[in-house]
Amino acid sequence: MINLIRSEVLKIRSTQVWFWMLLLAAAFTALGTIGNVVNAINDHDNGAPVDYYGVFTQSQGAGVALLVLGLLGLTTEFRHKTITPTLLATPNRWQLLAGKAASYAVFAVVYALICVALNFAIAIIWLSAAGVPLDYGHGVPGGVGKAFATLVLTGMFGLGLGALLRNQAAAMVFGIVYFFILDNVLNFVPWVRKGYAYTPGGAIKAFNSNGHLEGMPGDVHLLAPAAGGVLFVIWSLALLVIGGRLSLSRDIS
Repeated sequence: MINLIRSEVLKIRSTQVWFWMLLLAAAFTALGTIGNVVNAINDHDNGAPVDYYGVFTQSQGAGVALLVLGLLGLTTEFRHKTITPTLLATPNRWQLLAGKAASYAVFAVVYALICVALNFAIAIIWLSAAGVPLDYGHGVPGGVGKAFATLVLTGMFGLGLGALLRNQAAAMVFGIVYFFILDNVLNFVPWVRKGYAYTPGGAIKAFNSNGHLEGMPGDVHLLAPAAGGVLFVIWSLALLVIGGRLSLSRDIS
């Protein structure tokens, strides 16, 4: 398994995709942090409470980069027909899937660490320069841990979705459209929104919330943060297992 993970890590590093996705993750983190820091400074100057939780948990905004990175995990192999030699080297298909999951988890952890560090660096330097006192209470430590876990799990979710759909273009379009468009539509559709809490998007929102969310319809009730996290883990594992079953159990060539 160690050799398999090393091989998969080498595959990821052999292209520049990992680098561009890292830049994308850093960009989303930076933009989210800057927006929240500006709001925090305005709130402080106007005597309003500062949302420190929102300021220090902006690394979760890099999830789209981890989603794309995961989506490419298996779809690239199917698109470029490299899955055949890969399976010749590792005939056990479930072992192959486990090796890929472990490899992408390693990259996701590195991405998450960089994004969390960038989030804190921008926030601390800017808030200190603006004279806003730093406060790491208000659930910030737990929020940072949840943002970190969200990035890693989003990478696994993308890998599972890619295994399920196999087609790279379809997987990319569906994954991005779901989280950026459909997710926001579902919580406003009357006959759907009461079950929104159990969707992947609802689970992520619940997991990363600090007990409340603004801008949601009044009859949309999300799960508790811990329950939302467990549900998103279940979604990610389910996609990996079902996707692996459907994609790797059928004829490859």
